[in-house]
Amino acid sequence: MLIEVKVKVARIDDGKTRKVTETYVIDTEFFSEAEYAITDILNTEQNSHLVDNFDIVSLRQSTIKEIDEQSMSEVAHSFMATLKDVFHEEDGTEKAIKYKVLLWADNLTEANSRALALSHQGYDMLIEGIKQVDYIYVNEYERSGES
Repeated sequence: MLIEVKVKVARIDDGKTRKVTETYVIDTEFFSEAEYAITDILNTEQNSHLVDNFDIVSLRQSTIKEIDEQSMSEVAHSFMATLKDVFHEEDGTEKAIKYKVLLWADNLTEANSRALALSHQGYDMLIEGIKQVDYIYVNEYERSGES
């Protein structure tokens, strides 16, 4: 299950402290595991003097259904693409299922082409929308240092 963790963080940059709200997305079974993993990451950053202090303000089950890890890169921005699968029931009524995907790209044009490629995998879905978001994905590789 994907869990979104919102954190108020006081980041230290060039000796100045700036307060920001960050949203982490983590794939774990329990909310307590998500809270522990994010706390561990931020405690490590605090020990490295990258963070002054932090406060976890919310945890919730994410509406994201898929994370396109292949598009991740260090310099790219995160985008949320909403894909829509339209189909017809046996009685002829039209139904639609929305599907949110978190992906990374350098700009909106690249994000659109990545979303288009994802929309054609398996089903022929439509792109309903794409927006830039500031999500930080914590994958298994980053969490492998846990004890």
